[in-house]
Amino acid sequence: MQIAPGVRRLVAPNPGIMTGPGTNTYLFGEKELAVLDPGPLIPEHVKAIQLAVSGTIRWIVVTHTHLDHSPASKVLADATGATLVGQPPPNGESQDQSFFPEQVLNNGDRLATDEFTLRAVYTPGHASNHLCYLHKELNWLFTGDHIMNGSTVVIDPPDGNMNQY
Repeated sequence: MQIAPGVRRLVAPNPGIMTGPGTNTYLFGEKELAVLDPGPLIPEHVKAIQLAVSGTIRWIVVTHTHLDHSPASKVLADATGATLVGQPPPNGESQDQSFFPEQVLNNGDRLATDEFTLRAVYTPGHASNHLCYLHKELNWLFTGDHIMNGSTVVIDPPDGNMNQY
């Protein structure tokens, strides 16, 4: 579903108490793309992402490494040659330990094409490696699990930290 010029949203088929209708995956751009939060490793969702892309996936970007946000990253990167971007996972069972970013982003770092610029905003609390992304051209903040629609954010210690949130 197109939600703005050059921005599409797909919902992973993983509905549940922690994910609502499913994990949101965003596609930025048309020619050179960034995929934000490819979601869990569900083959039909990975295929849906690939079918929705008209250009080349340059980056696969994650907000954080919980199991509903990043596990599809490696399969998608292997299939497309895209660069994995985000922060490495902290220790813990709820973390995707298979996510190894080739490009580590910190607060203020940018990803840019002729079509869009994303700026990383470090937002720990829900997860210690959580990043939101500001889409400069739209002035929209893509918040991952930092802000949720219709629900409160889970802060699950020890990685989740209400003081940091």
